[in-house]
Amino acid sequence: MKHATRPIRLGVVGAGKIGTHRARLAAGHSAVEHLAIVDVDARRAEQLASAVGADSWGPDLDEHLDQHPLDAVIVSTPEGAHHAPVAAALDHGASVLVEKPLALDLTEARHMVAMGGDLRVAYSMRYAQRYAVAKQQIDEGKIGRIVGGLARVYDTLAVGRAILGRSPTAGPVADILTYAVDVLLWCVPSRPVEVVARSSGRILRAEGHDVDDLVCAALTFEDGTVFDLVVSYSLPAGFPIAGLSTRIEMIGDAGVLFVTEDHGDQVLYTDAGYDNAYVDQHLHLAYLGSRTSGEWALGRMFGRVADETRAWLDHLSLDAPCHITTADEALAVLDVTLAIEKAARTGRPIEVGSDHVE
Repeated sequence: MKHATRPIRLGVVGAGKIGTHRARLAAGHSAVEHLAIVDVDARRAEQLASAVGADSWGPDLDEHLDQHPLDAVIVSTPEGAHHAPVAAALDHGASVLVEKPLALDLTEARHMVAMGGDLRVAYSMRYAQRYAVAKQQIDEGKIGRIVGGLARVYDTLAVGRAILGRSPTAGPVADILTYAVDVLLWCVPSRPVEVVARSSGRILRAEGHDVDDLVCAALTFEDGTVFDLVVSYSLPAGFPIAGLSTRIEMIGDAGVLFVTEDHGDQVLYTDAGYDNAYVDQHLHLAYLGSRTSGEWALGRMFGRVADETRAWLDHLSLDAPCHITTADEALAVLDVTLAIEKAARTGRPIEVGSDHVE
């Protein structure tokens, strides 16, 4: 068992909900000797710093990096605002963990990858027990060669509206189907080559958002493996999930593997109301355990974001194993999701890895 620990001077950029989770987790990690909080809203940065006992805080990452050298940086900014803080941190030689997706813009994503350095992307679904176990069984050959299957990811209008409020171009493919695409590319030992897709967009477009409510796609791999993909932001706002409802099915030539995450196994009804936590919403009927990030209970955070954050910090301080998505893997996921969006928009088959420009 490893005991030697390298101390970490860590910065968290973004004092929103996920940044707050990661800051709280970092504050409790034994290897973190200096914790900095950075947010463009200086007041929010100071409030979170005070709440977690951070050592420094401020609104400008470049200035902070000059004044307080950091070994590692977590970037928890909105989806379209990853490039500048990631590039700044990599330029200063810091290891970086950035929220998914790597970027919404292919040029920005390619630039971050080309910078080199230690960059990981927080596709935290990999740190849910069910998907890690599934990956292990596939690697051990339990279902043989994968032939194909399906992946379905749903979320509610309440969450969809919140995401679009901070990132107007982050439609359901870019923001939530991307989790399932990462899992598929992690598990299927072949290269994705082509996408066909169709979409429907009545609900959110009527509210002024230029995104689809639902997208259906077929993703083909180089070896002939094919997956159906379905995603929607448009479950009723009061539907009792507080995160993603997901199903992934993999069919092999020696077995099958079904992973269902619909959360109906833990039900709460309360007149007092259950906080969604992701958006300002109080549910009377709620599926507990459906918060995609995880849950704080009895003073500790449980779930995928907690396990992922601790794994990354253990990796940096102890060289512990880490299967967080690499920059190259995240770029491959972005290529697929951009291809799906273009295929839905044009009605044509799209080659994965093209520039996805009209």
